[in-house]
Amino acid sequence: MNNSWLHAHTFNSSSSVGRGIRSVAISRLHKVVACGNDDGSVKLWSLNNGQVTKCSLNHTKAIRSLFFTPESDRVISGCDHGIVKVWDVKLDREVLTLKKRPKSVTSIALLPTYKLIVSGGDDNYVKINSLEDGQEIKILKGHSSYVQSVAVSPDESLIATAGCDCAIKLWSTSTYEELASLSGHSDKVRVVTFSPDGKILASSGDDGDIILWDVTSGMSVATVQGHSCSVRSLAFSSNGRFLASGASDGYISVWDLVGGSLSYTFRAHSQSIVSVAFESNNQLIISSSRDKEIKVWVSERAVPRLLKKGFVKKVVEFIRSLFGKKPDRPEPTPFLPRFVRESVYKIGQQISKGSYKSQTDQIESNTYSFQWSISSLPERDMQVSLDEWKRLLKEWQRTEEKRKKEERTKERLRLREERLRIDRQREERLGREQQLREAKFQSQPKREERTVDRPKTTDNSNSSKPKEAENDFWNALGSVLSSMSSSSSGGKTYVQGYRRKDGTHVKGHYRNK
Repeated sequence: MNNSWLHAHTFNSSSSVGRGIRSVAISRLHKVVACGNDDGSVKLWSLNNGQVTKCSLNHTKAIRSLFFTPESDRVISGCDHGIVKVWDVKLDREVLTLKKRPKSVTSIALLPTYKLIVSGGDDNYVKINSLEDGQEIKILKGHSSYVQSVAVSPDESLIATAGCDCAIKLWSTSTYEELASLSGHSDKVRVVTFSPDGKILASSGDDGDIILWDVTSGMSVATVQGHSCSVRSLAFSSNGRFLASGASDGYISVWDLVGGSLSYTFRAHSQSIVSVAFESNNQLIISSSRDKEIKVWVSERAVPRLLKKGFVKKVVEFIRSLFGKKPDRPEPTPFLPRFVRESVYKIGQQISKGSYKSQTDQIESNTYSFQWSISSLPERDMQVSLDEWKRLLKEWQRTEEKRKKEERTKERLRLREERLRIDRQREERLGREQQLREAKFQSQPKREERTVDRPKTTDNSNSSKPKEAENDFWNALGSVLSSMSSSSSGGKTYVQGYRRKDGTHVKGHYRNK
């Protein structure tokens, strides 16, 4: 693995989140993280100091989607009650509420130039409303099941939608017509997102496959397979080289799209991941989960290393310390937030001393790789009419996608067998380690058990007389107390004293009947 990610900070929201976090949005302009919770509340976390910012935005049910406007002065939220609200962050007040939908609002996007809100929901529709007055502009109908994700291309020319009908659809923002329907997933599609240049569309869902689509041709150009469960979040780096994916088992994988390999994968959360995002010039990954935590992960390349100091440098630093000057230390990359830098510096110290213990559960990733497969379009036969050629082209695309789908199925089966093989090897390794520990424990000399010295008993009748007299005394006392307790014990019975086998005596006592 060429780059690892280290845990730097945790925003803990467990005090008032209910069952967990449901949605997250990041304002890159003002460095603010907004999280929508199960109880309908919204929390704002500052990326500058890591503190909570006051926010009165509230819904009656769980908030499923959040989105910041480009100016970051407003946040748009949608909840399970079917309501979309626009909230002014600076004034901390509601400025707009859209007409209630019959079912949940699952995803929100924005067309900044046109000032339009794009929202998808469980009513199978995608609605487009005005950001200024909330007027309904258009309803996009094409999905036969719940719409799970909506995304807008960087140039605002396309809208991508994905749903539980395993379909991905591309819509024109000028005519609102359906341009293409992409089918390649074998299960519900949960998330779609555009690359920074807008040429590639990434999608994933319950089948665990991440499919990269060529927006121009509508053909799949690569399939990334490495997750064994549903993938709920995708994020491109700002340069488009890396793709981060968050799965329902709590793992985050970072894929190198140029090299076609898995760069790093680790267990980030204990429950399903809600969102992942790159920040600070791709030096940070911010992840959120249903475990009520938002975590900040820093790239190992951004962590400074302490160089070994020679004798002269140590003497110079000692003299500087006498005058109250702090020793020089390497600074982390300036793109990192202030509250993260100190944590990153401590990590660098621990790594340099060899005492750093990663909080991530790293898994094997040498078997996960993928290739770009760009299908070349067939040449047009000039003797065929234009309509017939379009029909033949669509038929060729369907055949090509069917072939790729079969290849994905075979690769999925191969990876499943590979994961089983890795699990067997891990179990065998753990079994061998357990056997070695047991053998080492058995080879150690057994510790002698401490025995209490007991007085030696003799057959002399004179020595037993004091003990018998003592027993008679305790028995007589117990009978007297038991007779006294018959009237004043209050529902309790007296247990006479007795002698244990080890020679110790138990005095009489009361117990409940």
